[in-house]
Amino acid sequence: GRNKKIKGLVLHCSASSFGSATLIKDWHVKGNGWSDIGYTMVVCNGKVENNTYMPFMDGAIEWGRDIDRDGAHTRGFNDLESICFIGLSGGFTINQLEAGRRVILHLIEKHGLDEKNIYGHSDLDDKKPFCPGIDVKKYVEKCIKLESLDEFVGLRWS
Repeated sequence: GRNKKIKGLVLHCSASSFGSATLIKDWHVKGNGWSDIGYTMVVCNGKVENNTYMPFMDGAIEWGRDIDRDGAHTRGFNDLESICFIGLSGGFTINQLEAGRRVILHLIEKHGLDEKNIYGHSDLDDKKPFCPGIDVKKYVEKCIKLESLDEFVGLRWS
């Protein structure tokens, strides 16, 4: 729980233009027959349902599967924690990227996560070459150095 050492973190995209932890849990439980949502956390992009945009949900971090249970997100690596960014490959908002930064920095500072153990789904599974669709090592480096994340933005609501 609260002081658990985090062994690793895998970043994912939902491969959908909308979503939330509730919706993904529905897809995973009803669609896949799993016991729960596969991801530890979900970072929303504001489009919570197909035709519903809520600006205040852009960058909202939602809790998914309990951190004390193995996930269901990356074959062979489900003992690692995971963040799913709602969006198509590489299609994330600045608010989502900044929310991801907050999670990563917290896990490094409070849970002993080693930055070398932060991966994109594509780093661990050849069958998922476009997930999450950003250069994860470079993103993590910029998160840690508190540098601008603008180069990773793939979606702007304007």
